[in-house]
Amino acid sequence: MKKSFKIKIHPLLLPLLLFYLFQGNMMLFLGMLFFVTLHEIGHCITAYCFGAKIKQIWFTPIGERAVIKGLEKLSFLKRQIVFFSGPFVSIIMAIVCLFFHNMELAAFNMMLAIFNMMPFLPLDGGNAMLHIAGRKYGILKTASVMVKVGKGFGYFLMIIGTLQVILYPFNISILLIGCYIVYCNQREYLQITYQTYQALLSDSATIKQVQQVYTKKDVKLGELVAAMHFDKYFFYCCMINGKIEWKSQKEIMQLLLKKGVEGGVWQ
Repeated sequence: MKKSFKIKIHPLLLPLLLFYLFQGNMMLFLGMLFFVTLHEIGHCITAYCFGAKIKQIWFTPIGERAVIKGLEKLSFLKRQIVFFSGPFVSIIMAIVCLFFHNMELAAFNMMLAIFNMMPFLPLDGGNAMLHIAGRKYGILKTASVMVKVGKGFGYFLMIIGTLQVILYPFNISILLIGCYIVYCNQREYLQITYQTYQALLSDSATIKQVQQVYTKKDVKLGELVAAMHFDKYFFYCCMINGKIEWKSQKEIMQLLLKKGVEGGVWQ
């Protein structure tokens, strides 16, 4: 039987498990892992109901991360619902824990929801912001800025986490989260670029608005692709020798694969 998705475990998860076992907090760790799993299931169920597929579940030191295939084919509103469905589940779980008078787990779920809604990649809020700003500035152009900001946020958490370890020995939670965010942003732009290229090259059956863009003769392919996003289909035109020439989004992407980002569009 063919598996519908893969499960991947981060190598740092085992040392973290042993750390909580050494401290005698194994039940607390398993409880937090359970609620983080529910958070991620919220994303997966919502995406699946909208027609996307779950490609991979990645267990990391700060929880799980789902890799969803076909997300870019969904409408803007549906993508935003997928991004915020995880924090929504965490808020519901916080209310349930309050009902059962478990303040510790209620606080954890609320902090999980708030932290994930922060506008930094690879958090849920960061992905939502990528697609919001990407509609105006382009997915790749927005991603290039957000990855740098995300790294800066990760390094900031690492500094705070180091102070935390000094003041409260054996408490490595913030330091670990900072390291993870920096690690993810090291390759986040490449992953976003790969997913964007795939989406822009695909023959999607989704009905989209068409946007016509007038360009200069010397415009580079990379400039046009960096400003593309998933919610419109682009046609580009330029006056060449007294005539208007046109190229579609797919033609631009095919030229990009042949010439590279520095290649000319109209030469």
